Amino acid sequence: MATLCPKCKKGTLKKGEKMVYCTEYKPKKNGNEFVNDGTCDFHIAFKNSAWGKSITPQEIKQIVEGTKVTNQKGDTLELDLDSKFFTKITYAPKQEDEDL
Repeated sequence: MATLCPKCKKGTLKKGEKMVYCTEYKPKKNGNEFVNDGTCDFHIAFKNSAWGKSITPQEIKQIVEGTKVTNQKGDTLELDLDSKFFTKITYAPKQEDEDL
């Protein structure tokens, strides 16, 4: 069964080559820019340099279902429908540098 889009609640999520996206998201190239001809703009790219690694489709499914995912550094990634990236990263506290 397909996963319902968490933003528009009409479309379903699809796995593309570079992202997971809503079926209502229809980007078209217009010159050097992309414009959305669809009614929803929900999409999460697999590449995420701020997260420190690529996000897997399974992790995106967990995020959409309301689960936070954690990377090796202890940072968490969760769904944030108000963000233009539709995700929010909470960074783990860093250890203080040691005195010499």
